[in-house]
Amino acid sequence: MQPTPSVIDISFENAQQVLIEGSLNQPVVVHFWSPSSPQCEPLFGLLQQIHQQTGGSFVLARVNMDELAPLAQQLGVTQAPAVVILKEGRPVDGFADIPSPEDVMQTIVRHLPPPEEQLFAKAKALLEADQQSEALSAIKEAHQLAPQRNDIILVLIQALLNNQQAAEAETLLNALPLEEQQADYHELKSQLELLQAAAESPEIKALEEKLNGSEDSPELRVSLAIQYSQAGRNQEALELLYAILQSNLEAADGQVKKNFLDILATLNGDPLSSQFRRKYFSLLY
Repeated sequence: MQPTPSVIDISFENAQQVLIEGSLNQPVVVHFWSPSSPQCEPLFGLLQQIHQQTGGSFVLARVNMDELAPLAQQLGVTQAPAVVILKEGRPVDGFADIPSPEDVMQTIVRHLPPPEEQLFAKAKALLEADQQSEALSAIKEAHQLAPQRNDIILVLIQALLNNQQAAEAETLLNALPLEEQQADYHELKSQLELLQAAAESPEIKALEEKLNGSEDSPELRVSLAIQYSQAGRNQEALELLYAILQSNLEAADGQVKKNFLDILATLNGDPLSSQFRRKYFSLLY
């Protein structure tokens, strides 16, 4: 799929699709400009800056009034520069003068979805793009802003499972009200059970039995920690490795330290990462 351009130049051919159909999904900010108007360029630069600052949460389009005067007139624009904001197929706001940057920002932002909605949409797009850690970070932020929204919670559970964080996913899944336990709930429940089953692999059980028997050793603990990490049981993995580092910071010529830091590096945005980094730094200093 081709990426959406940051700015769309409007023509008679794409006007219907971008301005009408496109504004059914998200706001469209249309900049009307003319090569003969020197005021158009700085206003357009400001619109581009706001577009970037808001994470592309609206479509930025521009219309050359010298070429598309009839289209501009249909939207009530008679001079450049001007801005019209479209939502759900119709104009809802705009200006034909040159307001302050603050006023331009306020005019646009009041028509954008709330931050949690933007993060929610971003997380779903990242999940579809198989960018799992980035999706988890975005949906966690959305959940912090709107902790009661069950649709956000369901996507958060999906992102947690995709990142092999079964414990937190299970806690959230069990807390969902009965009315939310529909098809999505049961699908997530099945994914959780599969992930939990994988976390109890024969290799892990065999290593645990050895560890609880007479074969306990740092090498065995490292092997078990690696298996735990691969099964998404990161806290248990880190606890095993940290215990070794506590007794010998340079264990196995630094290999334990490397394994420990490698696991932390995979926990992008996970509070577990901050917790064990603090513990590790306490050993260093």
